[in-house]
Amino acid sequence: MKGVAKGSKKQQALGGRRVLRTLPLRIGGGSALWAHSPWGKKTRRTTYRRRKGLFGFSRFFAVMLMGTFLLFSASCAHLSPDRGPENFSPFFHIQTDPEKQSRRLDAVGPFYSQSETPTEQEWTLRPFFSYRRNLEEGTEELEYLYPLGYSKKTPQGTRRRFIPFYSSFEPSTEIQAEDPQRYGDFFPFFWGTAKDGSPYGGVFPFGGVFRDRFGRDEIGFILWPLHTWIREGENQTFHFLWPLFSYSSGGNRQGFRFFPFFGREKQEGEGAYEKTFFLWPIGHYQRRYLDTEDPKTYFYLFPFYLSEKSPNENKLILLWPFLNFYREERFNYVQVDLPWPIIQFARGERTEAVKLWPLLTYRRVDDREKWSLCWPLFSQEKEENEEKDEVLNRFLYISKIHQVYYKKEGRWERVTRLWPLFRYAEDGRGLVHFYFPAVMPADWEGLERHYGTLFRVFEYYQDGTGKEISKFLWGLIYLQKQPDLVRFDFGPLFSYRREKEVWKWSVLKGLIAYARKGPERTLRLFYLPVTWQEGPAPDPRSSSPPGG
Repeated sequence: MKGVAKGSKKQQALGGRRVLRTLPLRIGGGSALWAHSPWGKKTRRTTYRRRKGLFGFSRFFAVMLMGTFLLFSASCAHLSPDRGPENFSPFFHIQTDPEKQSRRLDAVGPFYSQSETPTEQEWTLRPFFSYRRNLEEGTEELEYLYPLGYSKKTPQGTRRRFIPFYSSFEPSTEIQAEDPQRYGDFFPFFWGTAKDGSPYGGVFPFGGVFRDRFGRDEIGFILWPLHTWIREGENQTFHFLWPLFSYSSGGNRQGFRFFPFFGREKQEGEGAYEKTFFLWPIGHYQRRYLDTEDPKTYFYLFPFYLSEKSPNENKLILLWPFLNFYREERFNYVQVDLPWPIIQFARGERTEAVKLWPLLTYRRVDDREKWSLCWPLFSQEKEENEEKDEVLNRFLYISKIHQVYYKKEGRWERVTRLWPLFRYAEDGRGLVHFYFPAVMPADWEGLERHYGTLFRVFEYYQDGTGKEISKFLWGLIYLQKQPDLVRFDFGPLFSYRREKEVWKWSVLKGLIAYARKGPERTLRLFYLPVTWQEGPAPDPRSSSPPGG
């Protein structure tokens, strides 16, 4: 009180201004926490908030630690081949199939899964990485931060990449003696070994050499684009201030270029051609396929006049893309575009087409037809041949109904996707798969494996042998039906199982449970079992007297 009184006198002496005092506050006799308060008063609110922040972080850390421990424990438990099915969703869910000798573990909802069969193993931690191993083919595949990171090991070697920074290939020990070619790129560095065993490398754009890369025998540069050279067999091309100046000679090819004003290149022998350009991209003159019976001549004054002529083809374009005319003598084919690609008419022995894009399009080539109405609202692709009949209907391009009928087998394969609501698929052999929602816009295996499963609230599956599985909330509610088995789980809260002579149910994994197996009965209360037999009473007349 005295301190407060003195503070009040000081305030009066300073003309009513507040004085900010610093007071040490001790919590539970520990170290002092410093708080500032006008008039020198302690504030409970400041202390409480600091306590709440500390305890909030501790609870978060504890939950994360517990989740990690449960995931690790579940993974280890799953590796036991003798372990039966267990449902502790959303913590972990173990599924087994003795007939197929397969086991599967799902943990932490949809985020972690692990499956094993006699021929394959798979681990996935969504959406970060997945690992797959094929024991029959001897391959291993790792994907992380899909589609950026990728690594695949095969009997030929190991290929790795992380878009756009890193890529490499390392041949296996068995292949290395025959083909030592390998490479590695970690921008701006690169290195490798050519087919003949000679090493190469460099730092882009300062200097370096590639060998047996990008379809060329050798590519080298110094202070790119200042100077670059390319070697293909006996031919060499030198570039200065690419793409402005270049000179090529050797082998059957020679040429030069002063871009964009003028350039010429000529090749003799196999694949012979002549190419000339001026004021690129306006003027072009080319003669190609000179070593064949159907050489072709190109002359462009882009975009005013473009012509392509050969003994079998004739193409004329005026004021591209407003008028295009194409004729092919071999198939008596004629096509007119005005302008391309909006209006098109075409007809021939194998092809006919009408296009008023995007309102209506139709095109037929041999046995394949494709048409659309108000694209991308609706489109259809259809193909009929001796082996199969196939129809693909698309709605807003992403949603689709895809059907294939295999004539020799007499079966249908169907895939229906109404994006983003559901996806349904069947193979005609009894395999059925349905789930919703179906958020991924394409049927790419990597997308579904890393991201699609995270959104599957409900999933239904048939394996073609009479086994049906329904899952809701990633297995929290689980129903399995087979000819001799019915199993229902509501996480660890309740379970029901009926198979052959066994019938049982359980609450909280045995806190209260009842089981019946033939004449045997078992009741559990607080996990303590009581067992007895039920059946007809024994006939006293059938029993022997004592001592008889």
